[in-house]
Amino acid sequence: MKKLYSFFKKWHKYIGIGISIILIWMSISGILLNHSNWIANYGVPTNWLPEDYVPKNWNRGGINDAIFVNENHIFLGGKFGIWESKDGGKTFHSAMNNGFTTAPYYLKTNDLLFDKKHNILYAATFGGVYKLDLSKNLWTEIKTPESTPQQFVKLIAVEDTLYAFSQSHLYTTLLASSKSLSPKHLLKDKKETMDLIQYTFALHSGWLWGFGGRVFYDILSAILIFLSISALYITFRKKRKPTDKTAKKKVNQRMGWMIKNHTVIGVYTSLFLLVIGGTGFFMRPPALVALIDGKVPVSLVPNYLLENPWYHSIRNATYNAENDEFILDTTEGIYKGKRSLEKPFVKTEWAVNIFVMGATVFESLPNHHYLIGSFYGLFDYKEGDNYSYDLLYGNKTPHYKTMKRPSDFMVMSAFTSPNGIQYISTFQQGLLTLNTPNENSFFPIPKELLDGYKMPLWNYMFELHNGRLFGFILGKVGILFIPIVSLFFVFIIISGVYEYAYRKRKKLKSLYTKRPTSKRK
Repeated sequence: MKKLYSFFKKWHKYIGIGISIILIWMSISGILLNHSNWIANYGVPTNWLPEDYVPKNWNRGGINDAIFVNENHIFLGGKFGIWESKDGGKTFHSAMNNGFTTAPYYLKTNDLLFDKKHNILYAATFGGVYKLDLSKNLWTEIKTPESTPQQFVKLIAVEDTLYAFSQSHLYTTLLASSKSLSPKHLLKDKKETMDLIQYTFALHSGWLWGFGGRVFYDILSAILIFLSISALYITFRKKRKPTDKTAKKKVNQRMGWMIKNHTVIGVYTSLFLLVIGGTGFFMRPPALVALIDGKVPVSLVPNYLLENPWYHSIRNATYNAENDEFILDTTEGIYKGKRSLEKPFVKTEWAVNIFVMGATVFESLPNHHYLIGSFYGLFDYKEGDNYSYDLLYGNKTPHYKTMKRPSDFMVMSAFTSPNGIQYISTFQQGLLTLNTPNENSFFPIPKELLDGYKMPLWNYMFELHNGRLFGFILGKVGILFIPIVSLFFVFIIISGVYEYAYRKRKKLKSLYTKRPTSKRK
C-alpha cells in the first residue's frame, strides 16, 4: 500500500500538472457549450482559426441545400447562412438582410423550401424558421410557442401545409399565411430503451437531467477549474520561498488553504468527476465505436425525456407521397408514420449505411427509392433491398455491421441544376459535380463571405472541447487526443482519492471498526 501510495502521489502530481491547462479549457468550453444562447451572437474571426477552418469552395457545410427559382436565380443555404445569385451562379451575395437573424450561431441553415405559388422562400435554421417574401425582399420569422430558439432540420410542403421538423418536434402552418408554427403531437411506439450514444453524450454534458443537470455540471466545471489552478499554485509557489517572516506566514496560510480545499473538494466531487471523465473517453472514435447499437433501459432515463420520446433525436425527414407517410432519420434509427399523425411512428430496418452523425441528404424518389447521403457517401436505396447503390463509386454496398471510417467524400448535400448539372457538396472538398461540368457549373464562394466570415463561438468552443482544433499540430494521432486525456483525468481522480484515503487510513479504519456497545446490567 505504501508503494502504491508513493506511485500515485508522484504521478498524480506530474500528470495533473501536465493536463491542468487542458482541463481548464475543457471546463470553460464545456460551460459555454451547455448554454448556446449565451454565446449565439459572437463569432471568431478567421485570423484566430487554423487554415483548415477557413471557408474554401463552400466546404465544411457551406451548402446544405440549394433552391433554383429559375435558371438564373439561385439560393444556397448552409452553415454560413443564405446566399443568392441572380446571374446563374457566376456571383453570389448575402441574402441575409431585412429581417434575417444576425447571430452567427443561428445562421446555420439546414434546409430550404420554395413555395412557387406564393413566391416565398422558407429556411430551416438553428434559430427557427424564416420566410422570405421575394416580391418584397423581406424576411419574417415564423414564431413557435417556445421561448427559446428551436433547431430545425427539415421543411416539407404537402398540399397547402408546411411541415417543419425540429430536433424534438413537428410543427405545421398554412403556406398561405404561415404566421406561426403550431406543434403537433408526434406519437411513437412505446419507448423501452434509449440509444447508448445519445445517453452517454447527455450524461457527459448534464442535459440528461434538463436545465438543472446542466447547471450542476457548470458547477462541477467551475470546481475543476479551481482544482487545476490550485494544483498549479501548490506546485510552483513552493519553488518561491520568501525571506520575510510576515510574507512567509501569509504564503504558508494561503498554501495550507489551497492544499486543504484542493484535497477536500476533489475527494467529495470525485464520483461526479469520474462520470465526466469516463464518458468523455467515449466522445470520439475509436472508443465511440464501442457504443454503437448499445441501448439503455428506460428505468435509467429521466421522466422528462420519456414525456417527449423524440427529444433531441430527429436528424432528418422526408415525405413519401405514394404512401402518404413521413419517414424520419433519428438517433435511434428510421421511423415511419402516416401524415395524419393518428397512429404512432414505427421503427423500420433499412439496409442503408448512415453515418453516426445522421443523414445529411434524405429525399424520397419514385418507386420507393430514396436518396440518402451522409459522411459515408451518397446512396440510392430501394426499400426492402439488402444493399444500397453507391452513386459516387458505382457499386452495390451491403449494410455495415459495425461503424466504418467516413468516406473520402463526406456528403453534406446533393442537388441538380435546371440544366442537368448534378452537384454534391462535401465537408472537406466543398462543391463538386458528378457529371461532365460546363464553364458555368462552378459556383464561386463570394469575397463578401470570406472577408466577413466569423466562425460561431459555440462551434469554436466545440472544436476546442473535442481537440479537433489542434488537428494541424497533432496530425493523425489527434483522434487519440480526447481518449488519452480522459484516461489521464480518470487516473488523477482515482489516485487523488487513494492518496487521501491512505493518509486518513487510521481514522477511516477506526470509523469502520467502531461498533455500538450496550450497557450491561
